[in-house]
Amino acid sequence: MISASAKLDRENDLIAEKVREMLGALERGATRVITAAQDAAGDASEDKFKAYTRFREYVDDFDTLAIVIEYKIRRLRDDRAEKLSEKFVELTGFMLSAIVTASLHFLRILAEKRELPLGARDVFMSELRSLYHAKERIETERYAHLLTDRTKADLLAAEQILEVVIERAPKLLNFDEETL
Repeated sequence: MISASAKLDRENDLIAEKVREMLGALERGATRVITAAQDAAGDASEDKFKAYTRFREYVDDFDTLAIVIEYKIRRLRDDRAEKLSEKFVELTGFMLSAIVTASLHFLRILAEKRELPLGARDVFMSELRSLYHAKERIETERYAHLLTDRTKADLLAAEQILEVVIERAPKLLNFDEETL
């Protein structure tokens, strides 16, 4: 007969192994996001947004996997949780910085346009939300130690570019009574 303690140990072993596998997948996902961001940046400067859509999908996949991993780490009941959590925070912190940088790049492209191309509103709205959520998360105590000077500068620059884009194209934010 297996004791309750042995069952708990076995469950923790399985969870820890699964988390390690998922962290590997998260790391591969981060690489996909970075590559997709580079592809999307090239397309966006030519007013094409297909690669941008793929980039956003990869970011969503990364975020979803991160939620699952975080949940599994919380279920661990031994000293491995801290080590796995540190790796998780390192990976997600890196991605938050990368997302801020990519969002800033897309916003710069929009700000440089005399007239915003078809689809620019969707990109603008998506990047506004993305920047807001990334900024909120990256400034928390959990990630603050990972906040580089470049990311801080990118966040400040993004706020300034948002002002330019909103000034140039106030219809991007259409809040008439029908939309509220």
